[in-house]
Amino acid sequence: MKSGGQITLGRMAPLDGVAVAGDEHNLYAALRRRPDETLPALLQRLNQAIGLAQSGGTRTNEINDSRYVLKPPSTRKRR
Repeated sequence: MKSGGQITLGRMAPLDGVAVAGDEHNLYAALRRRPDETLPALLQRLNQAIGLAQSGGTRTNEINDSRYVLKPPSTRKRR
C-alpha cells in the first residue's frame, strides 16, 4: 500500500464491524470484529494481516462466504 490504498472500518451491509484494507489492485485483508473485541485490537489484527499479505504470505479474508463476496475496488477512468 506504499503507492496508496484504502482502509475501511465499520458497516458493510449486511455486516457490522468489518475492517478491510486494499488498493486498486489487491485486497490485503478483510476482517470481522470478534465479539467483545476492542477497536485497537481489531486495528492491530488488521495491521498484522496487511503485513503478512505484503510479505507474500496469505491474505486474510474472514468475510468471504456464499452470501457476501469481496472484490477488489473498482477504479474510475479519469477524463
